[in-house]
Amino acid sequence: MATTDHSPSLIPAKSLYGFGFAMALIAAVFWGLSAVAAQKLFDSAHLSAGWLVSVRMGIAGVSILAVVWRQKGWRYVVAPLLDARARMRLLIFAVFGLWLVQYAYMAAIRDGNAAAATLLQYTAPAFIILYVALASKTMPAWRQMVAVGLSLGGTWLLVSNGQFGMLRLSFGGLSWGITSAIALAFYTLYPGSLLREWGSTRIVGWGMIGGAILSEAVAPVWSPNAPWWSLSDILLIAFVVLLGTLAAFWLYLASLRNISPAIASVVASAEPLVATAGSVLWLGVTLRGFQDLGAVSIIAAVLLLAWRSRRVEESPQ
Repeated sequence: MATTDHSPSLIPAKSLYGFGFAMALIAAVFWGLSAVAAQKLFDSAHLSAGWLVSVRMGIAGVSILAVVWRQKGWRYVVAPLLDARARMRLLIFAVFGLWLVQYAYMAAIRDGNAAAATLLQYTAPAFIILYVALASKTMPAWRQMVAVGLSLGGTWLLVSNGQFGMLRLSFGGLSWGITSAIALAFYTLYPGSLLREWGSTRIVGWGMIGGAILSEAVAPVWSPNAPWWSLSDILLIAFVVLLGTLAAFWLYLASLRNISPAIASVVASAEPLVATAGSVLWLGVTLRGFQDLGAVSIIAAVLLLAWRSRRVEESPQ
């Protein structure tokens, strides 16, 4: 899942542009494959979504803050926690943004499949557009309206295969997938001023730790009923945590030094393609008939919005 960097960027040299593009693409591949690995773990190792979220967020949060601590010192790291207003907003962001988007996404994979969960989460831009339109009492631009239509129509095709009154996806997979999209919209909209004031890395780091603590209360990591794992299970857990979370996060942030956030978001749209391809090739998941068209529609909506952002960003000021 891509994050947003709010810092300005300079136009990069061609070689650095290619390097940044490659880093964003590798991050998208890791995110997509981590969803497939998570589905395999739910099926074979019988892990709970809460357990995987707790481990994933805890290790990621501690690692992010450790790097920031080494670079800028402990006073810089703990500063947001010493501000009462920032502390409350950080708690809200951690619970309803970071934790909910992670848990709902994993639950959607558990109850449905990695391909559908990732595609449903990518309908988040439609919820963002609808919220902004309602809050500002203005009509969305035509391009945004088309994107919303593509997202909603694609979602219907994905879950029904074009047949009224029928679901090709479990109710749990559908409801958790939509919940993850709404949580991702909140994650995108809510923390703007918080990130500008305190910086994205330490806010995301503390948010990850807060989410891990919440998830730990639901599904303790050291549960006495934890199943025995095979070597392949351990390797998959390591992939989800180390490559699918830590490496992907840092690669995506590093790419923003050489390419614009808008271009990075276009490249990150490879994530649902990778998750779908991995689900089909590795897990034997099949999308039938109109479900394929639904997947294409959702991805087209994201690309339409991201491409428009890229053109606006690159236009002369």
